[in-house]
Amino acid sequence: MICCLLLFLVTPAFGDDIPLFKKIVEENSKINTIDAEIVQYIYTPEHYREIFKGRYRADSNYRFRIDYTFPQKQIIMNNGGRLIWYYPTEKILYRVSKGDSISHQSNINPLREYEKNFDKQYEVNYRGRNLYGFFKMAHQFVIRDKKRGLITDIKVDTKKMVILTKIVKGRDGIEIMKEQYHGYKKIGNIYFPSRIEVYARTANGITSNITEYNNVQLNYAITDQVFHIDFPKDIRIKYLH
Repeated sequence: MICCLLLFLVTPAFGDDIPLFKKIVEENSKINTIDAEIVQYIYTPEHYREIFKGRYRADSNYRFRIDYTFPQKQIIMNNGGRLIWYYPTEKILYRVSKGDSISHQSNINPLREYEKNFDKQYEVNYRGRNLYGFFKMAHQFVIRDKKRGLITDIKVDTKKMVILTKIVKGRDGIEIMKEQYHGYKKIGNIYFPSRIEVYARTANGITSNITEYNNVQLNYAITDQVFHIDFPKDIRIKYLH
């Protein structure tokens, strides 16, 4: 009897459940700002590991700022226009060319791309429910981007209304990026993950970025001044592409 019940729970029920997915998108849009302490672990295809520690702030306008304190003082920021990487001690400022900045914007809502033009641009297939963890239920959606041809496989916990995994594939079916969200904690009336893992396919192999979040504050006012830096006059400026 128990085996039959488990089989029923994990059997996909193919179909469409767009209202449910839209509700999940709406829940994830509740985060407007974030201020947190972070620890990042960067792994390169060459098996090289870097560890960074600092303070991360971001808002729903795609602006973000990271003030690293370890391994050295660095500031990475996008004020909505151009990505910069600043080393205060060395007085060196790196600017990323404006055309490349879109890939370096903050996205504190992992489902934000589905907030606009949803019915015109996306096709949603509901793939049913699957067990995860200790008898927890995940709902699976497969979304096709009609404009770009991307296929995104998303699993969510509809009890907490949070995303668990997000896998993006190209037209050829090859996985481009994978995101995993762990350790959700309730902050106010919002669930936020304490650990996010991002795996991306590059020309040289798979790169991974694991970020741990501590002392998280959500939806507090972040002033415009946070995204402004007065650079010294003798600063050296270099450009990256």
